[in-house]
Amino acid sequence: MQKELLLLSYKIKYIFVIFFLFSKIFADEFYIQEPVLNSQVYINVDGNIENEPIVFVHGLGDEASTIWQETIHKLKDNYYVITFDLPGFGKSSKDNVEYTPEKYAQVLDFLVSKFLDNRQFYLVGHSMGGAISLKYATLHQDKIKKLFVIDSAGILHKDSYGEFMIKNQVSKMVDENSRSELNGQISQFATNITNSLATILPKDLSSVVRDERIRTKFLNSPTSIAALGLMTEDWFELHNIKTPTMILWGENDGVTPLRSGYVLNFLLDNSKLFIIKNSGHVPILDSKEDYFNYLDYFLSNDIKKDEKIYKQSSLNRELKNSKGELKDCSYKYLKITNSNNLHLNNCNIERLIIENSDVYIVDSNIGSSSNSIQAINSNINITSSTIKGDIAINLLNSKLDIAGSKIEANNSAIFSQGINDIIFSLTTIISPVTKKVFHKKVTMNNKEKY
Repeated sequence: MQKELLLLSYKIKYIFVIFFLFSKIFADEFYIQEPVLNSQVYINVDGNIENEPIVFVHGLGDEASTIWQETIHKLKDNYYVITFDLPGFGKSSKDNVEYTPEKYAQVLDFLVSKFLDNRQFYLVGHSMGGAISLKYATLHQDKIKKLFVIDSAGILHKDSYGEFMIKNQVSKMVDENSRSELNGQISQFATNITNSLATILPKDLSSVVRDERIRTKFLNSPTSIAALGLMTEDWFELHNIKTPTMILWGENDGVTPLRSGYVLNFLLDNSKLFIIKNSGHVPILDSKEDYFNYLDYFLSNDIKKDEKIYKQSSLNRELKNSKGELKDCSYKYLKITNSNNLHLNNCNIERLIIENSDVYIVDSNIGSSSNSIQAINSNINITSSTIKGDIAINLLNSKLDIAGSKIEANNSAIFSQGINDIIFSLTTIISPVTKKVFHKKVTMNNKEKY
């Protein structure tokens, strides 16, 4: 009798092992209870568990993880693919809880620990999913083999992002013929929340998301909580990410600005930025061929940062009533006057004077032994650039929006003449006055300096 029971026990174990292996070789979908947000999470696994694992994280929108359906089909023969609906979206449970990138990153860690048993994996995130993936990398980068972020949300200071949304009038920019409804969902929501935040929410927006009493009063859907959670997340640790990171962006993204891609590429030590021409916020659906080509590149190649090489020049130039783009330019001295929507991209300029103009500076190097940038009655937008000088930036009655950049000064990083408004997004200042990363909006009075 004892031998028969032992034999029966072995048979049961054998059947269980066969069933377990069978379920892992082929597609399987089910729910799991997670402890971070106390929610039921819908999960889909596909492919052979013995293959390299790859995890996908979706963004805002009712489509949730279904956005990865064609991707799963492409990869399931060669990879062990995990997709899931974030709590608050798709088939997962929906509650009024703290839907923030950090909490979602904790949920992600619970899931991968459960399914991958500490194996390194590829991590891919789109939009909010990109932000969640970046937050996860600041916490657990040792678990990630490579990171792929696509049109990632967050990063910019909320006021800088708000100005972007208003200026671009996102809902009007969405392609009416697009086969994906996701653009419209995100765009309409982003427009609504940008226009209403100033009038209906408390000044401390982080408290709206993290305080249950306040959150319940002001926010009535997971989408609104998650979107505001993105805007108020702390991104100061991004520069600590050493994981090889590929960044992909739609050139015409009207939901998460391409500017954020440049910022990420500047801040991360081991990253590479790719831009899809004429594509929007969801290249996964709207530029499929390009997306799959880049996904294949991500999985097949080493990700290495491009070395920045700037041209040197002794030329002096003055521009008046100009617009358009100056790319790969180099000047010893450049003066811009009465110009609107003028873009400087990948330029090396020793001294830059801007008067009565709107100027956008990206991926550039500006530096001299005295004043590097002098702006008078102007709006200046600086992204992923380095500015050096005795007085790096001298402002007179101007507005400066600077993101993902570095300012080094022997005297003053920024010197204010008159009243000047500044929005900092993850910008490092090194000067005799301060040495830190700034992410805030300030008004500088006359003769104030950083």
